[in-house]
Amino acid sequence: MSNCDLLIERFCMTGGNSPIGIAAATMFTPEKMKEVSDTQLRVAFDGDAVLFSDESKRIFKAHGLDKFFEHEKAHENKPLDHGPLKGFLEALGKLQRKFFDKGLRMDCPIRTYLVTARSAASSGTRALKTLRSWGLEIDEALFLAGTPKGPMLEKIRPHLFFDDQMFHVEGAAELGTVACHVPYGIAQRLAKK
Repeated sequence: MSNCDLLIERFCMTGGNSPIGIAAATMFTPEKMKEVSDTQLRVAFDGDAVLFSDESKRIFKAHGLDKFFEHEKAHENKPLDHGPLKGFLEALGKLQRKFFDKGLRMDCPIRTYLVTARSAASSGTRALKTLRSWGLEIDEALFLAGTPKGPMLEKIRPHLFFDDQMFHVEGAAELGTVACHVPYGIAQRLAKK
């Protein structure tokens, strides 16, 4: 095949920056969307394989829940590596700080949420310590201990919700939340089997 026969339909111009690490997600818009705030942007993130790497999720998938809890306890003070959407949370945080610095924390038009299947006592500490070590704040952290995320998302009504597992994306979309699938980590390899 000569160069003339190569059809290029998609490309990305990065201005000389590395294209590695550009986060991506597939957005699923529900048939019937819940009404969301028109004065505050609300963005909800899953933790593992979204904000954080999938390190802990790999332990859970390979060795089960008990080993996962052991691993998290043993590494409680070791921050997780970053996941694909850490940079987006950082950008939102920079915008929020402009309001916080003016004493407008309660009137900030951006609100962020961590909505995770982790439980607060057994594995949530590491997630919060990781965010602190990065210098990032999250407005609300919801540790659901393995329960479905859709009902909680229905209550907080985010404009966007990011998760790496289609189960949670579909559950959120069914209840009226715009949900974005982040194709990263072990959950993608397991889903294909």
